[in-house]
Amino acid sequence: MDREVIRRVNRQTLILVPSLALATYLIWQDWIVTFNVLLGGFISWLSLRELAWAVKKFFGKPMFQLTVIGLSYLKLGVIFLFLMFLAIHGLFSIKGLLIGFIAILIISTKEAYLFIRGQKS
Repeated sequence: MDREVIRRVNRQTLILVPSLALATYLIWQDWIVTFNVLLGGFISWLSLRELAWAVKKFFGKPMFQLTVIGLSYLKLGVIFLFLMFLAIHGLFSIKGLLIGFIAILIISTKEAYLFIRGQKS
């Protein structure tokens, strides 16, 4: 994808995720949910950045798909261990994580759609 798309996703993430965290704190009055919104957004954003890096670095090379899939499995394992650690210590909120994940998913999908639509015209 174009660097401009990545820059727009980064900018919108820095605006939307803290705003959602503040809104969740005002709604639920629970700092764990707020923390998990920030965490979910950060994890999702890092995952998107890692995928973009892997595609740029390994595209067109032998074993491209295997490399990207291997990195994705490694990333999922690290995320699982981190979330398990949070759950053991009572800092886990599925509501917050899903809000953060979905926010980044919506931002990245919207920007990819706008990029593709701009390429067609």
